[in-house]
Amino acid sequence: MNDDKGRPLDQVTPAATGRDPAAGSVVHAALDPTPAPAPRWVFEDHVALGVLILLGGVVFAQFLSRYAFNHSIGWTEEGARMLLVLLVFIGAAGAASRQGHIYVEILELVLPGRAKRWLKGFNHLLSAGFFAYVAWLAWQVGQRVWNSSMSTLPISKGWIYTIVAAALLLMAYRLARQGIHHWRGDTPS
Repeated sequence: MNDDKGRPLDQVTPAATGRDPAAGSVVHAALDPTPAPAPRWVFEDHVALGVLILLGGVVFAQFLSRYAFNHSIGWTEEGARMLLVLLVFIGAAGAASRQGHIYVEILELVLPGRAKRWLKGFNHLLSAGFFAYVAWLAWQVGQRVWNSSMSTLPISKGWIYTIVAAALLLMAYRLARQGIHHWRGDTPS
């Protein structure tokens, strides 16, 4: 693989990239030919993949029926919308298991190692508490709308809120576990 000047990447130096040599570790990490390990798949990822495949099928059926047959299937709009909501929350739970959520890390850059570890643990536990609270709220809403069904599908709206609450609880569990690992000084898994 070559850079923009045609030189092999293993011959690119920090000075040739215009970067500060003090930040050489960043340059070498970016040019390191060893691939990063593949992310570990958890239960939520498999469920999210299934929901994504189902969502793709529903959207394709909607497209095919509307543009090829000039007759839209009525339930595909609502079904695709609900599947997208489920995909977001289940996928967010999977991202939490890999510490894939964004966060502000300005304090981490200036704190020493032990304080940084405690701050990460506190942030993870605070986030876990927030997501557990939102899961409880989603559960409450699901109980209130359990007897009403969607407008085009014979499915209770309570099922959507219940699955969202379960995904939020799973996210809270993953974040709480990571926060405890940070406080203990272990590597979160």
